[in-house]
Amino acid sequence: MISKKLILLSLITFNVVLAQKNDFSLSGETSNIKDETYLYLRDLVNGGDIDSALVKNNEFIFNTNLPEPVLYVMLYTKDRKNFKELWLEKNPMSFNASKNSFMNAKVTGSETQNLFTKMQQTVYANIKSTPKDALKIKEKKFINEYPNSILSAYILDGNQGWSQNEIGEYFSKLSRKVQVSSIGKRIKKDLDKGIPDVGEKYNDYSAPNTVGIEKKISELKGKLTLLQFWSSSCSYSRTMNNQLTQLYSKYHSKGFEIISISNDVSKSNWMKAIKQDNLTWPQLSSLESWNGKIFSGYGIHSTPTNFLIDKNGEIVARNLREDNLEKEIIEHLK
Repeated sequence: MISKKLILLSLITFNVVLAQKNDFSLSGETSNIKDETYLYLRDLVNGGDIDSALVKNNEFIFNTNLPEPVLYVMLYTKDRKNFKELWLEKNPMSFNASKNSFMNAKVTGSETQNLFTKMQQTVYANIKSTPKDALKIKEKKFINEYPNSILSAYILDGNQGWSQNEIGEYFSKLSRKVQVSSIGKRIKKDLDKGIPDVGEKYNDYSAPNTVGIEKKISELKGKLTLLQFWSSSCSYSRTMNNQLTQLYSKYHSKGFEIISISNDVSKSNWMKAIKQDNLTWPQLSSLESWNGKIFSGYGIHSTPTNFLIDKNGEIVARNLREDNLEKEIIEHLK
């Protein structure tokens, strides 16, 4: 006779196998990608590549064990000429770029991906011409409507248009499963850090300058100081450097200072960008990407991002762009 212990052990083993079963797959069709080219899946929340697949006859397939039910990734070629952000779910998914560009590929099998497309078309349509307050209303409406979606956490994560109090309030509205996701945990971590907000004193940190000497923000700041978070590989950061160069030339003699903090890991790339963009104000970087203590201490997850600090050390504005940035500079230099 079969013992009860053996039956119990068999049931446990069977349940473990079921729990480990991987229901995710991503099969794809491409166009104009050479055979033997590798495609990579990069975790956009935790960092690092999680898998790779070889393209043959413009087809590929991933069968990857996803670490959580919904995963935000970038699918890309090593040269980054082809890339697309995806929301993976533990379902059979398909990716079809046979008739479209890689970035505009048709993706099926993920409800989160479908909702992401809807969110881009509604909440973030015409984002450059949408006033900040109007955008925030749209974002709050989406979160109220979809508290069970990871995309609501995505909206809150590092959102420079929201105060920390607002992020905390809406984070509490998210479902438990969203709060304990990787994105949810990162939001909670930022909330627990006490990241400085508008109306509060700035946090003083130090990092090496271009010649390796540790410099504190407090050593470098002027009467009015812009903490500018950027990266040499971020095209928007590089474009914004052009505007900052003009503003620095115009207002530095009146007490305006810029301190740029880069999330580069390559010193040569960082130095090359500084030279190319003709950046003459203080430059700092620990060359630790997003893990640098200044990036971490200010809860920065995207670039470019900035904080404007007045002569009393109080943060008076954040995430300023173009005309709004110059208006704030003029206002606080009076």
